[in-house]
Formats: sequence, structure tokens, C-alpha cells
Amino acid sequence: MLERLRELTEDAATLKSKLILVVASAGGGKTDILSRLAESEGLPRVNVGIELSRKLLPVPSLQRSSEVMSLLRELMDQNGSERCAIFDNIEILFEEDLRINPFDVLRKLAHARPLVAAWPGEFRDGRLTYARTGHREHCEVPLDGAVVFELN
Repeated sequence: MLERLRELTEDAATLKSKLILVVASAGGGKTDILSRLAESEGLPRVNVGIELSRKLLPVPSLQRSSEVMSLLRELMDQNGSERCAIFDNIEILFEEDLRINPFDVLRKLAHARPLVAAWPGEFRDGRLTYARTGHREHCEVPLDGAVVFELN
């Protein structure tokens, strides 16, 4: 499984969108495989929840949505390489107060270089979902411009 993910990462470098989403529900093994990929490639695995929260603390609430993209680019530059960046624990991106589309943000980040990111949800019928319908953080988007690596 790790070898297949590594191959996808290498192949993504030649694609227009270089986003690879490792999709599984909570406890589905996303962190484990991302940790193994990071170790095998000599790259850090960025805990987006912790790192982005830390960077957003000094930013006034009303300005946070406009700062998210630049802060994530900063995280990618600090913790990635020209080969690849690895993002885990991205649940903070679904926070209603940020007023962003997590999939669009990840796709834009992956335009210049490969980004492997954990997607904490499901992939079904060509659509990515996060949280149940009716939940305040529910997100459902069509897969466009990313490669899905399902663990479930």
C-alpha cells in the first residue's frame, strides 16, 4: 500500500493538479500511512490542526478566512520540499468560521508541487464528503483535480 502511494506521489509531479487525498474515516489509518510515507521520503508530516491553529491565534477572527491560504502556503514551504508536502489532521479547514472550501484550498496549494493530504471522510460516487448531512461542518464536493487513495 505504501509503495502504491509513493508511486502516486511521484506520478503527481507530472500532472496539472498535484493533489493526492488519502481518504478514510476516523481511525482508518490515514496518519499511519502518511507517517510511513514521510519517514520513507525523509519529509515532515505536518499536523495542520496544530500548526494552523498556532498561526491563526494572533489573527483577528474576521481576518482569518483571508489569511488561511497564505498561512498554509507558509506551512507547505517550511515543511515540504520541491518533491512533496504531507498534510495530516486537516479537520480545522472544515471549521465553519473560516468560511473556506477545504478541497479548493488544498487543490490550489497543490498546483505548484505534490501535496499528499488526509481527507477525513468518504469518497463515493465521485464525491468527497466530510461530516454528516446537516452537521455544521458538512462538506460534499465533486472530485475534480485530485487523485484519491482510499484506505477503507
